[in-house]
Amino acid sequence: MIIKISKWLCLILPLLLALGASAQLRSDTLNIKDNATFQFNEHLYYYQTPDKLSVKEVSKLININSFKKLYPDHAINAGVTNSYYWLSFTLKNEQKADDTFYFQLHQPWLHLAQLYLQTDTGYVLVGQSGMKLNFNARPYTHYDIVFPIKLRSQSHGTFLALIDNKGSSLNILPTLMDSDSFRAEEKKEYLFLGVLTGIMIFSILINIFLYLSLKEKIHLIYAQYVLAMLYWMYCNVALDFQYLYPNQPFLATISEYIAASLGFITMTNLITAFLDVTVENSRFKRSMDVLKYFFFIFPVAGFMIHYWFDNSAALKVAYEYALISVAFILSILFYLVAIEKIFQKVKLAWFYLIGGGFIGFGILKYCIYLLGGSLNSGAQSLPNDIQIGLVIEAIIIFIGIVYRYNLYKNDKEQILLKFNLQQKETLQQIVTAQEDERKRIAQDLHDDLGSTLITLLLHISNLPDSQDQKNKESQAHYQKSIDIGHKAISDLRSISHNLLPKDFTELGIFHILRNKIDELKVISNIRFTLITEGNDQDIGNIFSITIYRIINELINNTLKHSQASLATIQLLLTNDEIIVMLEDNGIGGSTTAFTEGIGMKNVRSRTDFLHGKINIDDSTEGTSIIIEIPLENTAKATAHED
Repeated sequence: MIIKISKWLCLILPLLLALGASAQLRSDTLNIKDNATFQFNEHLYYYQTPDKLSVKEVSKLININSFKKLYPDHAINAGVTNSYYWLSFTLKNEQKADDTFYFQLHQPWLHLAQLYLQTDTGYVLVGQSGMKLNFNARPYTHYDIVFPIKLRSQSHGTFLALIDNKGSSLNILPTLMDSDSFRAEEKKEYLFLGVLTGIMIFSILINIFLYLSLKEKIHLIYAQYVLAMLYWMYCNVALDFQYLYPNQPFLATISEYIAASLGFITMTNLITAFLDVTVENSRFKRSMDVLKYFFFIFPVAGFMIHYWFDNSAALKVAYEYALISVAFILSILFYLVAIEKIFQKVKLAWFYLIGGGFIGFGILKYCIYLLGGSLNSGAQSLPNDIQIGLVIEAIIIFIGIVYRYNLYKNDKEQILLKFNLQQKETLQQIVTAQEDERKRIAQDLHDDLGSTLITLLLHISNLPDSQDQKNKESQAHYQKSIDIGHKAISDLRSISHNLLPKDFTELGIFHILRNKIDELKVISNIRFTLITEGNDQDIGNIFSITIYRIINELINNTLKHSQASLATIQLLLTNDEIIVMLEDNGIGGSTTAFTEGIGMKNVRSRTDFLHGKINIDDSTEGTSIIIEIPLENTAKATAHED
């Protein structure tokens, strides 16, 4: 009797356990009474298996309680996985009206996802989606994996979902929303992606324009980087699959590897150009370059693996780990380079550390997330850290580029200022050397040749009387020799005076000019008038001599070409500038020969040396020449002499 009872128990017990488990799972039903937020994870079960099972085999596993409840977790962060995942949930629409609910996985790049509905004859496929299928084959045209579930009022349904991402990273956040909530969320997500796309395209266009205008390579590098990151963002949410190649699943499968590689290559180029990173000034430059070249290899390797070794999950896993690890290390190097540049007093490094830090931090968290960490579960919803970082970085780095121009402008101005100062010092040295040489020549003429001429004149004058001297012709010849000697001495004195007026430093330019005008009144038919104003002791000796040379050239031009009867010279020293004016009532046109001759070249070169400007008004009623010289240059000249 006991044996018979034991046999019956052995037969009935598994059935009771199965019925109990089934009743428990069925009783854990999400009852939808209104459109409030659904606590979907509290009613969701999952099962992990390394084998590819049929839906019939999996349905049996439900009955023996092999599925685990997702709660209290919200997401499945498996990292790079070598397993298949099955999800199970039961819904009941207790609303008065029929409704459609949207089951979303929040991982657009899944290889394959299939949804099955339990019927009286077993589980039947109601929809499938993923990167292995054409985009138009999806049950709902959305960049993400979304399954619409229609439930009539007071009806229920039990569902199984296959998640196949074997050989790649699996990080899903299963959610369930009613129609209104899903539509609102969908609209917000596409609006955000549209705004982000607009910002990035605008940044690309403006940097291309700046590159074409300014020929600065940094703008082209930045435009390439933003374009690569825009493509990466599209691939990250499978928008490239939706809009660019919806009928090319294979290309969509490897596009994320291509986009990630382009992103890190251009990111490395940007930080290198933006912060002027070289082997000489950065200990991390070689490491960055080595890791950058890995990203030239990754797209090719990804293509080969997915084309020829698509069934090798182990090879795919190794590839994923290699790509994520290199990306992780390179992102850390970006931080280290920025910090290194800050210690090197490079101000632009702060812009990169702040702007690039947001997206860099997002990439680091994303790498941890892909490796199975729970640090960034929010990456499955939009906007995620990388996308927010893209917006912040685009703004801050562009501000940094503008600031970079400001730094370069200041540096250029400092270099130009130093160059101008050196140039002016060189010119002052040249002028000083010229004046010293003039002084030496004047002294030599006056002391040596002048003495010789005077001695010769005395010698001629003291010739002894002779019979020949009594001859009138001889007497006239003798007198002419004396006159020539006097003229030679007079010319010598004039030349010496022009080379360097006597006691110029002690007397000042005003006194020297008055003496010059007094001499002109005696030897010239033109009546010169001199007007002076200010204190000529406020300007340096070299400066005064240079102005004197300018005025002397103007006077010579008037004497030679103007045919004037009156001429006025004005030298005005104000608080801001020095004004030299010469006006005559000549025939006009006198400046033509002067402009083309050596005299005007000397005037212009000396005026340029003093940073002045010349205005000439030449008419038939006379000529007017005005030279304006900034007074600040006199102070510099005086300081230089001191």
